[in-house]
Amino acid sequence: MINVLLPCYNEELNLKELVAEISKACKDLNYRIVAVDDGSVDRTYSLLCSLSEAFPLVVLKHEKNKGLHEALKTLLLWVHDNAEESDYAITMDSDLTHDPKYIPSLVSSCEKNEAQVAVASRYANGGMQLGVSKYRTLLSKGLRIFAKIELTLPVEDVSSGYRCIQASSIKKLIEAYGDKDLIEARGFDVQLELLYKLYLCGAKITEMPFTLDYSLKRGKSKLKVRRTIFGYLNTVSRLKHLQTNSVSWKSAESH
Repeated sequence: MINVLLPCYNEELNLKELVAEISKACKDLNYRIVAVDDGSVDRTYSLLCSLSEAFPLVVLKHEKNKGLHEALKTLLLWVHDNAEESDYAITMDSDLTHDPKYIPSLVSSCEKNEAQVAVASRYANGGMQLGVSKYRTLLSKGLRIFAKIELTLPVEDVSSGYRCIQASSIKKLIEAYGDKDLIEARGFDVQLELLYKLYLCGAKITEMPFTLDYSLKRGKSKLKVRRTIFGYLNTVSRLKHLQTNSVSWKSAESH
C-alpha cells in the first residue's frame, strides 16, 4: 500500500488538480491519500471531504492552524497506527510544486536500491528547479552545504520534502523518539530533522532526480526567510548534539 501524505493549509486552489494527478500517477498502484487540514480558513476541509467521495482519500483535521511540523506529525502518527511494515508513505507538498508523476519512481527507487527512504532531489544528476529566484536558490544552496558539512549527512537535497519512506522506518522513528520529540523544528527545517533522525535510526537513503517547478505554485509562499535561516542554524546545532548522544549511546552499547 502506498500512503500519499498531504499537509494542507489554505490549499483550495490546488486540491482538485492535485488529487486527480495523484490518482492518475498511482493508477497501477495500491494507494490511498491521507490529508490533514491544518486549520485552513478557506474551503480546504470541505473540498477534501467532497473529494473523498470520489477518491481513496482519508481526511484528518486540526481545528486550529498548528504549522507544518504538527501536520507532518499527525500524518506520520497515522501511518504508525494504520500502515503495514512493508507499506510506503509519500510525503509531498500540496501546492502543485511536487509533480505526482514521480511517485511510482520514488517507490521503485526504494525497492531497487533496498533503501528505506528515497528523496526526490533537485541536486541529483538530472534534477533541477525552475521558477526560483536567485536569492532563494543561493539561500537553499548555502543551507544545504552547511547542513551536509555539519551533520555529515550523505544526502544532496536535505530540504526536499518530497520523499518515499518505508512504513517500518516511520514506526522505528516514532518508537525511538516518541510523540513529543519526533519533530522539534518549527519551520521548513522540519524536513532536515526528519531525514536526519531517520538516518540515525538506521534508514538507508537514496536519491533520484526530479524537477521542482516553483512557477506552478498558486497562492502566497509560506516561507519566511529570516525565520528559515535561524531555524536551520538552531536545528543543525541541536541535531549535532543528538548525533553526539547517539554516538555515545552506541559506544556504551558495544562495551
